[in-house]
Amino acid sequence: MAEYKLKTGKTGKAVVDGYKKVENAFTGKFLDEEGNLKTGGVAEKVTGAYQTIEDTVVGAYKKVETAFVDRFLEKVEEEPADSSKDEQ
Repeated sequence: MAEYKLKTGKTGKAVVDGYKKVENAFTGKFLDEEGNLKTGGVAEKVTGAYQTIEDTVVGAYKKVETAFVDRFLEKVEEEPADSSKDEQ
């Protein structure tokens, strides 16, 4: 398969160079050497808050789901498969 390279021209080169400056500034400010987001100790608090919200939402959904199943669905026992139908 052929490989292609963007023809940038003067304007494109200026745009790409500008983008690279922004990218470098961002990565220098917000990412560590391994490429992980620098959190400054906030990550644990944010993760904990997110987990609490997620647990609450999932718990509420499960209550609604259980109430729906109990109200509108009934369990059906599976009938054994008729082996004579498979032979036809």
